[in-house]
Amino acid sequence: MIKPNTTPNDGETLPVRRGRVESIDLYEVKEDELDLLEKGSQATLQLNFSIFLFSIAFTSIAALATSDFKWKIIESVFTFVSLIGIILGAYYIISWRRTKTSITGVISTIRNRINEAPIQGQTPEKPETQPKKPENDKTPYG
Repeated sequence: MIKPNTTPNDGETLPVRRGRVESIDLYEVKEDELDLLEKGSQATLQLNFSIFLFSIAFTSIAALATSDFKWKIIESVFTFVSLIGIILGAYYIISWRRTKTSITGVISTIRNRINEAPIQGQTPEKPETQPKKPENDKTPYG
């Protein structure tokens, strides 16, 4: 018997407890979908840059509206920063809107691969012990 707080050795068996469930849904996921779920959409980075640039632009506009600048060059720098922030922020937000791939959309696509709900009381066929060999398979093994 395995004692608490010890790990089983190679020769010992590990007890398994199982709670029955009525059904199990298995979803097949493509590699690009898995990558998107893992890393998130690349469009998210564009949205983050857009928010950053708009924040800087509106802060510069607020500084221009509420301050008297002693030197004209500083006022020009704030004007330049606000214009560049608005232009690049608008570019990134438009680019984000065009290329965004919603994580929820990918999950919805994956979930929609199972079309019908299982009929209650119907049990699935017993799995074969050997996988079926495709008809056009010409491999020498299996």
